[in-house]
Amino acid sequence: MDLPVAVGVDGSDPSLAAADWAAREALLLGRALRVLHALPLTPQLLPGRPAGRGPDPDALLHEVCHVLAVRYPRLEIRSDEVHDLAPAALLAAGEDAELLVVAARGTGGFPDLRVGSTALHLAARAGCPTVVLPVDPPGPDPREQIVLGLDARRPAEAALEFAFAAAHRHGLPLRVVHASATGVPEDEDGLLARVLAPWRAAHPEVEAVPESTGAGAGPALVEASAKARLLVLGRRPVLLVGALGPVGHAVLHHTLCPVAIVPEA
Repeated sequence: MDLPVAVGVDGSDPSLAAADWAAREALLLGRALRVLHALPLTPQLLPGRPAGRGPDPDALLHEVCHVLAVRYPRLEIRSDEVHDLAPAALLAAGEDAELLVVAARGTGGFPDLRVGSTALHLAARAGCPTVVLPVDPPGPDPREQIVLGLDARRPAEAALEFAFAAAHRHGLPLRVVHASATGVPEDEDGLLARVLAPWRAAHPEVEAVPESTGAGAGPALVEASAKARLLVLGRRPVLLVGALGPVGHAVLHHTLCPVAIVPEA
């Protein structure tokens, strides 16, 4: 069974932008789009929620799906209102999704907050690849590459597969960024080339551009995100469930493009 692309909406502008991004990605993947709105049973008790009634959830879903259907008439769209907190609802949706998409933040929280608790929760725990869209819209720089952050000494296989597939469906080169452990990029060039060799052979249609850098992984990837259509990171299995490493945190808080967090099996 083909799993859908799932996206969470709450009526905020960032979540609507995430829904549009998810719709375009679903078309590229040839999958249906599942649009979810989480509605707690007692929303008035949530911290930071403004007084009064929020938007009618049925009207919100209908409007979002109608706009997407007009923009993308070939896309199969499903909508779901889920009575649960957003992190739990979207985490459950990710168990039956090819891809989970969420805005870095939605309604609520501090005005200057760049990444909300829901996005961090999903990036650290979702069982499927999760794309987090940044708060700020893309700048004027051309975005003609997919970027993969890779530790060539411990390459993340699922992230490699996802990144090569994304580069193929978008028709873009794949820039693979590896931070040198020694601080001397030349020391790592051969290692990175050996890691990429079988993937290049399996995906000859993708131009893979290796790049070893002496800068820290976080700053190097944030800089690379300025010209990326999508930045891909692996998330390793950890004993402490839900841990997101310092590189993942740095990228999510400062990225200039959508970020895909891909869990390893």
